[in-house]
This record gives sequence, C-alpha cells and structure tokens, in this order.
Amino acid sequence: MPRAEAGSIKHLSNQMKSKGLQRLRWYCQPCNKQCRDANGFKCHVQSESHVRQMQLVGEDPKKFIQGFSSDFQRDFIALLRTAHGEKWIGANKFYNEYIRDKEHIHMNATRWSSLTEFVKYLGREGICNVKEDEKDGLMIAWRDTSVEAVRRRQEIAEQEAKEARNEAGEDKMLKRMAQRARMEAEAKVKTLEAKQVQEKSSEGIPVQQEPGEEAKADGEEPKPKAAPVKVSFGLKAKATPAVKTGLGQMKSQSIFKRQRENGEEKPKKKVKL
Repeated sequence: MPRAEAGSIKHLSNQMKSKGLQRLRWYCQPCNKQCRDANGFKCHVQSESHVRQMQLVGEDPKKFIQGFSSDFQRDFIALLRTAHGEKWIGANKFYNEYIRDKEHIHMNATRWSSLTEFVKYLGREGICNVKEDEKDGLMIAWRDTSVEAVRRRQEIAEQEAKEARNEAGEDKMLKRMAQRARMEAEAKVKTLEAKQVQEKSSEGIPVQQEPGEEAKADGEEPKPKAAPVKVSFGLKAKATPAVKTGLGQMKSQSIFKRQRENGEEKPKKKVKL
C-alpha cells in the first residue's frame, strides 16, 4: 500500500494517531520511523526502503553508531544548557524531559548501553558536572567551558585565595600585636618595681624580700632568717597570772576572811591519828 501524500486526510489521520511517544521496540532508528504495533513494525522491516537502509548501515556500522552517538550527545547537552543551565538536576528526570520530543535520537542506537554509563562518560570527559546523591541518585549539571567562563572562574578563585591570605595575614598581625602588648606590659611592671625598690633604698626603708630569699652584700655572709612573729587579732584580753602581781596592783583579798591582829598566829591544823 503506498504511503499517504503529505497534507492529505490520510496523512493527517496518521499523524494524529502517532502523536506522542510510542513503544521503543517498534521504532526503527536507521529509517527514523515509529510503528504503532508489532504488525506495522513487521511490515516496515520487510519493506524495500528498510532493506536498502540496512545494507548501507551494514557496510560501515561504526560510522552510523558514531554519528548517532554524537547527535544524541549534542542534543542532550543543548537541552540541558538551555533548560537548566548550571543548576543540578536528576539524570533520570532530565532524560524524561529529553525524550518528550518524538524525533529524538534513541539511546539504543548509540554506543552507550544505559543512561548511567552515558552520564559517567560526561563526568569523566569534563563535559558536565556529575555527582551522586543519596535521595535523587545521579545528579547532572551543565559545565560552561567557554573562554569567558573559564576566565571568570579563575578570577573568582584568585579573589577567594586573596581573601584567605588577607584573613591569615590579619590573624598573624593580631597575634603579633597581642604578644608585643604583653611584653610591653611586663617591661613596664618590671621598671615600676625597680623604681619602687630604688626609692625605698634611698629613703632608708628596708626592702621587703620574697620568702626564701636573703639579702647578700658583697663579701658578707647571709644572715639567718628571723623567726616569724605571731600576731593575735582576738578581741579577748589575755589574763595576767594570779601569782605574779603587776606593777601598781594589789593582791586581791577575800572579804570573808577575818583580819588577823598583830602578833596573832595562824591556827594549826589538827591531825587525826
């Protein structure tokens, strides 16, 4: 049966029936023809045009496979650049966007057997940025390899490196300033202490030395360290002993004892036998 002429009612009907994606198993990539069922695909395979096309493919199959692979990669990268740019997107999700076009190059005609292998190839060649995510699996993003983009990335990297060096230099300078300030403060303290010692020595005031240190004069032996003096800060006055009477004080007498007269002797105590 001859093919319907372009613009005829039969041609339009066939176009409406074949709208959208059909089964991949009934698609002929060398002839670029999509069949609706197994019977149509069988008739197409037995047609004279398909036989002539397959004879051409059989003469140099590597040439056709390389051409389909380059076309597939070109269309894939072009859609990724225009649709998403340098944003990350799941490889499976983007592939579903790519195959919406009915006339796209099918992957079974290329040298890649799966989408994962193709995405890994793009990552190895540096054509796209590829990473693996735990949730979305393989992620893909377009990589701008133009001269302007490369120069812009180099400028950004140099600017970041310069900022990092400036921050490191500022940290070193702050540490150096803190160390210098600490040394100056210690020097001032030592100078002030030496000045105070000199003033006390000129006024004749003995200089208080730290415990464990002794003043050593030239040619003199060190003096033994004096015993420490205990100082009591209690409020209770210390009582004087009753035996020893202080100066200007009288011995206390009991008011219940009878005062003896002159010449009266003290009665002797009786001893029981």
